[in-house]
Amino acid sequence: MSEHRRTYPRYDLASIDALIAGDACQVENVSATGVLIAGWENPSPVGNPMRITLRTALSSGVMSMDITATVIRRHDTGVVALQYDKPTSSWPKLLEFLDSKKRKGEGG
Repeated sequence: MSEHRRTYPRYDLASIDALIAGDACQVENVSATGVLIAGWENPSPVGNPMRITLRTALSSGVMSMDITATVIRRHDTGVVALQYDKPTSSWPKLLEFLDSKKRKGEGG
């Protein structure tokens, strides 16, 4: 078995969901460069670019981030992997913050 080392950690954060074509979808896990989506009724084909909105609740309200992403993988289980076309520089820090809150039992 080969070891695959990721450049960015993946986070399992229930506090983040995704809006895709108006449908709210569950985020299985998320990283600085991509997201794994479940519950997407009619997923796009591999290679299809699209705009998605990732949302999370913060103490100041709901933060929404519009991201352009490309479908890179579709699993038989219905889970879809998306890679961000241009990750923002603030996104990794927000993920670290939300993960820290989750580990402290404050959400996530």
